[in-house]
Amino acid sequence: FKRDHEKVINVQTMIQLMRSNDFQHDPLSHCNCSPPYNAYFALASRGDLNLANGTYPFDALGHRSFGATDAKVTNYRLSQNLSLWAVSGPTTGTQLPPFQWSTSDFNRSLSHRGHPDL
Repeated sequence: FKRDHEKVINVQTMIQLMRSNDFQHDPLSHCNCSPPYNAYFALASRGDLNLANGTYPFDALGHRSFGATDAKVTNYRLSQNLSLWAVSGPTTGTQLPPFQWSTSDFNRSLSHRGHPDL
């Protein structure tokens, strides 16, 4: 937030910030890893994007079924009506692939009954 909060001018840009993840290009996502970046080091982290055969300083930074799944934002006007904006599902950031159970290597190891495929 310290670096990017000034870009927020309304609810929509706050949602964009909360769901941001440009880990392959963001200097704050750089790590002593192979590849040299990590999808956890973003506001909307997604462990499924880290390579399963990558090398990470410790296992918790590796390829896992973990990450941000939603964002909820309100402002003064919305709060007067007890309202908010919510976006559900793992982020697609600026150019990230959407999470899809049928193509994920977590498909068989995790129960996901009732979840949509994409």
